[in-house]
Amino acid sequence: MAPDPQELRGGIQPLLFPTSLAIVGASERNPRPIEGARRGGRPVYLVNPNRTEVSGLPCHPTLADLPATPDVALLLVGHTRVEQAVEEALAAGVRALVIPGVGAEAGAEGPPVIRRLAARLEAAGVAAIGANCMGAASADGPSTWIGTVPETFRPGHVSVLAQSGSIAEAFIACGPRVGFRTVVSSGGEVSRDAADLLGFLADDQGTRAIGLFLEAVRRPEAFAAALARCAEAEKPVVCLKVGRSEAAARATLAHTGALVGSARAFSALLRRHGVIEVDDFHDLLETLELLGSKRPVRGARVAAVSESGGECALLADQGEAAGLPFAPLPAPLAADLTREFPNYVQPGNPLDAWAVADESIVYPRSFQLLAGSGAYDILLAQIDLSQFRGIDEGDWCTMIVRTLAKAVEGTGVFPAVSSVHASDPPPDLAALARELDVPLLRGTGHAVRALAAVARWRPAPRGRTEETCPGARPLDTSGRDGPLPEFESAAILESYGVPLACRRRATSPAEAAAAAAELGFPVVVKIDGPAHKAREGGVVLGVGSAEAAAAAAERLGGRVLVARQVPHGPEAVCGFVRDPDYGPVLAAGLGGIVVEALSLAAVALGPVDLEAARTLVADAPGLAAVASPAALEDMAVTLVALGRLAAEHPEVDAVDVNPLILGPDGAVAVDALVVTKGAP
Repeated sequence: MAPDPQELRGGIQPLLFPTSLAIVGASERNPRPIEGARRGGRPVYLVNPNRTEVSGLPCHPTLADLPATPDVALLLVGHTRVEQAVEEALAAGVRALVIPGVGAEAGAEGPPVIRRLAARLEAAGVAAIGANCMGAASADGPSTWIGTVPETFRPGHVSVLAQSGSIAEAFIACGPRVGFRTVVSSGGEVSRDAADLLGFLADDQGTRAIGLFLEAVRRPEAFAAALARCAEAEKPVVCLKVGRSEAAARATLAHTGALVGSARAFSALLRRHGVIEVDDFHDLLETLELLGSKRPVRGARVAAVSESGGECALLADQGEAAGLPFAPLPAPLAADLTREFPNYVQPGNPLDAWAVADESIVYPRSFQLLAGSGAYDILLAQIDLSQFRGIDEGDWCTMIVRTLAKAVEGTGVFPAVSSVHASDPPPDLAALARELDVPLLRGTGHAVRALAAVARWRPAPRGRTEETCPGARPLDTSGRDGPLPEFESAAILESYGVPLACRRRATSPAEAAAAAAELGFPVVVKIDGPAHKAREGGVVLGVGSAEAAAAAAERLGGRVLVARQVPHGPEAVCGFVRDPDYGPVLAAGLGGIVVEALSLAAVALGPVDLEAARTLVADAPGLAAVASPAALEDMAVTLVALGRLAAEHPEVDAVDVNPLILGPDGAVAVDALVVTKGAP
C-alpha cells in the first residue's frame, strides 16, 4: 500500500528523541553506536544471541527477551537478515526502527528488499528511518547514529535533515560552531520521508531553525504541506537541493517552457513558503550558524570593520553581489570617526582601521561608534581567523571578538566575524565566540551571502495566495491535445482578462482586406496557426491598406489573422508551464530573443493574488528599467489571470503570452499560445 501523497505521517518522536532504545546486532567490533545511544542516560538494551555482554551492558538473545519494549530499535544487520529483524521487532511491539543497511553492500539484491520493507512497514503503520542511512543524532540525548557522535556536537536549536549520510556526518563533524537539536540522515526513506520529518520539526518546540539537504522529494504535495507548516510556525528553513535537472521538454512549444523546468519549479515552491535556498554546502552551514545564534538579525543595514583595504573591497564586492550593500557612512558618524582618529581621512564602509591608531584603541572604539550610531542592524568584523596564525595574531583576534561583543551590548545590533580563511579558528577563540554568541563565519562570500539571506528572511504570508473567483469559466478545448491556433488561444486568454490587440480571422484575401479596413491601419497579417509564426516568416508587419492586406493574405496562403498593430515598445513575456510535481509555474520577464538566450525571467508557483503578481514582476530582471508603472500593473494582472486559468482548467498544460508590448499607458499582448493535453 503506497502512502497518501498528501499525508504527513506521524511516529517521528521516538525516531529522533527516544526515551529508550535497543540495538540489534550489537558487537564489540563496532562500539560507536552503543556510545551514541548511551548519551543522555536513557535505557539502552543490546540484542545479540551470540553475546552475553558488550561494552559493559548485558546482551539479550532477542527483542522479545528485553525487560521492556524500547521506543526504537536500531537494526545493525545486513540485507539478508533485515527483513527477519523487522518481523521480530514488530512481533515484540516496537513501533519505530532505524535501518542503516541495505545500501551499496546489498548490490542487486538491495532494491527488492527495499520494496518489500516499504510495503511491510506501511502496512504495519511503523515509522522508520532508512534504509541506507546513518540514523539520527541528538546533541543532548541518546542517538541512533552508527558513526561517532563527537563531544564537539553541541546542543542548540538547529535541526538538520539530510538524505545523504555523508552530508549529515559533515554536520555532526563541523565542530562546535552550530548548536544542534538533531541531525537526521533519512537515506532511502522506506517508511518516513523528508515531508514527514520536516512536518514533525515544524511542530517541535526545541527546533527554531531547520536545514535541509535533499536529493529527491518523493511526495511533493506532502512536502509542500510540511513547508507550509514551517511557515505557519515562523521557523526559517534553509534548503540545498542537488540533482536539479531540467524536466520541461514537453513544453518546448511555448517560450515559457524553456524557463521553468522542474528545478525552477522547486525553487518557486521554496520561495512561496519563505524558504532560504542555497546552492553550496558552505552557504548552508554559514546560514545555519547565523540562525543558531541566540540573537536575531533585525535588518539588512550592515557595516564592517576590517584589517585590510583589500579585504574591505572584497567585502564590498561580495555584499553588492549578495544584495547586502555596504552603504556609505552617515556624515555625522564619519565626522565622529575622523574627530577621534584623524588618520581616518575619508572613512568608508567597510572601514579599514589598520594602522589608523593603536589597534587596541581604534578597533574597539570604531565598533562602539558604529554600533551606537543607530544606523546599522549588523556589525561585521572581517579578520583573518585561522588556527595556524601566530600567538600575537591570535591575541589580536581574541581582542576583536571580545570588543565587538561588548560594543553591541544593549543595542540590538547583530555581531558577526567573517574571514577570508576556510580553516577553523583556534579552539579557545571558538569557545569565547560561543560564550559571547558571536558567529565566526568562514569565507567572505559565504559569510556575506548567509548574512544577506538571514537579514532578508521573513515568515511567509499565511493563508491562500491565489485570487478567489466564483467559479471556473467555461472552456471548450474539445479534447484537443497540443497547441491551439492563435485565434482560439487569444479568445481564451481574453476571457480571463489578458489585454490583447484586436484581431479578426479571415479565410480569404478579400476577408483580410475587409478586416483590415474595419480594424484601422496599420495592421499585422499572420498565418492562422499556433506558435512562433514570426520565426517562420508567417508575419507581415506595417500593412497600411486593404490592398496590401489582401496581398499579404494571398502570400500567406489565404487563411490568416488580421490584428491591429500595436505601437513599438519594450517587449515582455508572461506565461506558465504545468510542472508534473509542483503544478503551474508562472514566469515573467523581458521578451523576445533576450529572454530565450538568458532566461531572464522570474518564476512563482501559481495561482497568485495581485500582490504576489506585483512582486513577481518586480523580481524580473530589467523590467522596471524599461516599463511604465501602468505596463507593469498590466503584467501583474495578466499573471493573476494566467494563474486562474491554470487553477480552473488542469487540461491547459502551458500558456505563452509573448510578446507583451509595454506601452506608456499599459501593456498589450500581440501573440498568444495555449497548449492543452486533452480532457483531464
